[in-house]
Amino acid sequence: MGAVAVGGAAVLGVPVVAEAAPAANPVLLVHGWTANGLLPVDADWADALRDALEAKGHPVYVVDLPGERNVPNAEAIAAVARQASREHGGRAIDVVGHSMGGLSARYFVKYLGGQEFTEHYVSIGTGQYGYAPTCVLPLDGGGEMCPASRFLTTLNEGDDTPGEVAYTTLRAIADDAGPLHSPRDSRALEGRSCVANGIDGGPHADEPKNPVVIAAIVDALHDRCPGAWVDTPA
Repeated sequence: MGAVAVGGAAVLGVPVVAEAAPAANPVLLVHGWTANGLLPVDADWADALRDALEAKGHPVYVVDLPGERNVPNAEAIAAVARQASREHGGRAIDVVGHSMGGLSARYFVKYLGGQEFTEHYVSIGTGQYGYAPTCVLPLDGGGEMCPASRFLTTLNEGDDTPGEVAYTTLRAIADDAGPLHSPRDSRALEGRSCVANGIDGGPHADEPKNPVVIAAIVDALHDRCPGAWVDTPA
């Protein structure tokens, strides 16, 4: 009977089409603090992470930030995010931000329409509520990471995890080591997020290249929380 059915389909001209697997979301990679170019990111900072994501089928966009002010940086992220979504049939996008880049990326999600088409937000070594030593820096040189800055006050008003976005925060051992860090540095975002602290991720600057960190990012982008889901009051 199986042979007859197949033959009948052929006679009737009914094509048998294999259903294509859905494409993976485009992913935006956002670098961290550069002290206005005094400490530029390595040219290959995103290579290992990009390779890992492309191997999983993700188109990857490495965002070129204009400076050290987070709102203009968030606007740059928004422009690339819209381009990436448009170039891939209106798909949702994912965004991964390292260090200060995680703040700019979250501003994009929260205030620049990003939550409407962002599926996953992942930060690596980001001081979501600030890092006190940066208070000595000028605002255009990283000073917006100061816990009392106007930027962080605005960013952290209300719910820190709005919309249907899956939020993940990753922090390596190095991110919370030393006397200059406080418990604030590793606080979970207010709202619901996946939190993984104490990752063996090597030096802070090298986290996007570290295979342990990369594996955690890949898990987060595929709905496998690499830590624990945490709900905190908004």
